[in-house]
Amino acid sequence: MRSGYSTNLAAYIAENVGTLVKFALETCSHNHQMTSSCLPQGETAVKVAILCNAKLSGIPMSRFASPSIRGLEILRDCPSFSFYLEHPSGRRVLFDVGVRKDVSNLSPSLKQRIVDGGWTASVISEVPEILENYGISRQSIECVIWSHWHWDHIGDMSKFPNSTSLVTGPGFSSALLPSFPSRIDSPLLETDYQGRILREIADFETRVGDLPAHDFFGDGSFQLLSTPGHAVGHLAGLARTTTSSGGTDDTFILMGGDCCHHMAMLRPSIAYPLPCEISLSTIPASTKATDGFNRVDYGKGHSKQLLEISDYPNGESAALDVQQAKRSLDELRLLEAQEERVLFVIAHDKSLLDVVELFPNLANDWKRKDWGRKARWAFLDEIQMTF
Repeated sequence: MRSGYSTNLAAYIAENVGTLVKFALETCSHNHQMTSSCLPQGETAVKVAILCNAKLSGIPMSRFASPSIRGLEILRDCPSFSFYLEHPSGRRVLFDVGVRKDVSNLSPSLKQRIVDGGWTASVISEVPEILENYGISRQSIECVIWSHWHWDHIGDMSKFPNSTSLVTGPGFSSALLPSFPSRIDSPLLETDYQGRILREIADFETRVGDLPAHDFFGDGSFQLLSTPGHAVGHLAGLARTTTSSGGTDDTFILMGGDCCHHMAMLRPSIAYPLPCEISLSTIPASTKATDGFNRVDYGKGHSKQLLEISDYPNGESAALDVQQAKRSLDELRLLEAQEERVLFVIAHDKSLLDVVELFPNLANDWKRKDWGRKARWAFLDEIQMTF
């Protein structure tokens, strides 16, 4: 029966090859249209600038991604990106605020964790200081949006006036309040939010692709995307940077926060297969570092990302919910696939430092300046490999 089944299937394919090819092409076209239509509609763009106020070192990459790749065992001199956004109405907001200068004044439990981990932060200036150096007062900032509550994203909120509100993702208050000193073991400080409006986004009234989205300004220019997994209430941001007739060529910057920690967790992909042959030295997640590295070859056209989000049963993974983090990243990958229209900036992408222009320069003309193409495979330079 199995042989007969195979024969019948082969005959069917031979007789209907034209129909099957047509169906495949129509399906691909339909999927492309679905991907294109997932970007929000709107006629308004916001000014966007990328800030980098610090560089981080000493963090084991195994906490974030697997397998371990030679040359990428430890994160070194990774940027801490944040974003300045200005609406045409004059409203100004920040998405993340990097690292505070006085890391020693973090909560005791968090400070000890940083010491135990051997993590270091080289802070250039605090974000409000960088803004004021170029004539943007901290008093003019309407709100600070935290992608999530981790120390390398939240800065020092006490440096902002109480008129600056704090915006977080869902579940923040129930998971993290009260904070230190009311709760001794809390990683947060009460000074991070006390005395100011704390707004927890719980109503995601629309969708971008399959991600719940909140239209922050109400005109489609800036969406907050619910991307849980790495941390409680993790948010990504999608800002329209240029507009076009009919909206078909609008461009966007996708602010990924910590949805992933290296672009090898996004690429290669079906949309952007590997442009060359590479060989990596890796240690599978299931083995110990002492077992040594194995050579793994990837051919030109390879279309699966080189790294996955770490899934350690002993809790070493940096993701709060690994499976949810993977689902969120899969959805963001659909947006990243439209790189001609979407520039994906994750918070610690070292490869972008040689590509983008930082504040006070605006990032709105990223497509005209060809940042997307220049950045696409720049991350490979961080990995020891042979071509």
